[in-house]
Amino acid sequence: MKKNCFFIAVFTCALCFTHGCSQSGHNAATIRLGYLQNDLHHLPAFVALEQGFYENEGLHVSIGGVFRAGPEEMSAFAAGELDAGYVGLAPAATAALNGIADITILAQVNTEGSGLVCRGTITSIKQLPGTTVAIPGHATMQDCLIQKGLQDNGISTRDLRLMVLKPPEMMPAVSTGNIDCFIAWEPYPAQAEAAGTGAVIARSSELWKGHPCCVLIAHDRFARNRPDAAAKLIRAHRHACRFIAEHPDEALSIALRYTGMPPATIRKAMDHIRYAPDIDREKIDTFTGFLSDLNYVSPARGKGQLNFFTED
Repeated sequence: MKKNCFFIAVFTCALCFTHGCSQSGHNAATIRLGYLQNDLHHLPAFVALEQGFYENEGLHVSIGGVFRAGPEEMSAFAAGELDAGYVGLAPAATAALNGIADITILAQVNTEGSGLVCRGTITSIKQLPGTTVAIPGHATMQDCLIQKGLQDNGISTRDLRLMVLKPPEMMPAVSTGNIDCFIAWEPYPAQAEAAGTGAVIARSSELWKGHPCCVLIAHDRFARNRPDAAAKLIRAHRHACRFIAEHPDEALSIALRYTGMPPATIRKAMDHIRYAPDIDREKIDTFTGFLSDLNYVSPARGKGQLNFFTED
């Protein structure tokens, strides 16, 4: 499915759930951080906030916005309302390469960690023709993953209906039969299985093994003007990733506070996410090539570029 005109729609407004998104009265020393609502991929951000890793680096970090999907967060970057954020590689690269937002990738956050959930008798991707599948947005990680899965199974997006729903709306839509399937980041797939609403028929590890998923990014202006602060953000992020690996029970408790979901659901979800802060440029290049194949990025749309932070 070619989406030639979606960029204007998805990047024109950001929906923030917390105060602090406006630049008015903004203290230049404060780092405005964004992340996605209930996204367990962004657990390193929650850990760094709760464990004081930012303060340990001498940083003052405030929440600049909590967003329902990556394109909304990239709209906030385009408006200059965020200094840094956790977001999917797909919306970040799409916004950057199309000249919509000037951002620099600081670190990777995780690989894999999404799931395709279906109801009823649908048990494989080959059964998706004729169904309605919800994605969080066009040019999101989950959109790319489902399209990769369809291509690998010889199925055209014309054979089914892809519709946009924000993850909190997906499980109710499956339970009422308004959609047949959805693909979302964890812990939404684990939540659906725990509630008996649907079953995960394919995980992102099966759709695209080892794919890069979320990234920690900064506005180009912030990365250029405050490179020391950017480097400290990376150190805090790496510390948080190590903390998750070395203190899984404490990390679980933090995840519970930020998602409000039961421990068993979060524990199951975390089994399918690998927190890995090191950037794999080759895999990112492969992924951005896939975005180009989908016609989501094009030199004709802008003169943007995807920058990577390097410490001097």
